[in-house]
Amino acid sequence: MNMQKISINESSSTFADRIKVLIQRVGSVTEIARMCGFSEGVVRSWRDGNTDPSRARCVTLAKTLGISLVWLVAGEGTIQTTDAMSSGEDQTNAETLANRHRSKLRTAADTLHASGMAMDPNRLNTALRILQSELDLAESRLTLADNADMLADLYEILGPGGTDVDASAMVSFNQRLHERVKRGRQVAA
Repeated sequence: MNMQKISINESSSTFADRIKVLIQRVGSVTEIARMCGFSEGVVRSWRDGNTDPSRARCVTLAKTLGISLVWLVAGEGTIQTTDAMSSGEDQTNAETLANRHRSKLRTAADTLHASGMAMDPNRLNTALRILQSELDLAESRLTLADNADMLADLYEILGPGGTDVDASAMVSFNQRLHERVKRGRQVAA
């Protein structure tokens, strides 16, 4: 991910302009979509000014990319959050975080593959969207990568194409996720 410093003076008056800045920063629409668990079409729609994201998606973008939520939503202030600022090292904290997330998600994918399952992209995309939605609704600080094992469990619960869900397994999954989010909040407190 190419996280070079970008001047806030760049044209960023509209949400679409700010998304274009982020695309330039990260490298591509595909990379933003992959990192955040969104479809490429949704990110392109934001870039083209056709739609704006929900609050939950803005929060996901800001947290995942290590940018200011205020800058993303309103175009005010600086793009970089203070805790994600680089300390002069070649790789920024946001890059390190993204690499760690990629590694954890890759481990989950490898686990699924090693168990003899062929990766079903539709099923995996559905699992990613459901897990991200659950985390957003719980206003959890945990990321998809922090929950790679839960992603693998959810993938198993979903049937071919991600459309056939085992209801009792899903209830059990939600209870486990709730406990994990609760523990995460207790640790943060």
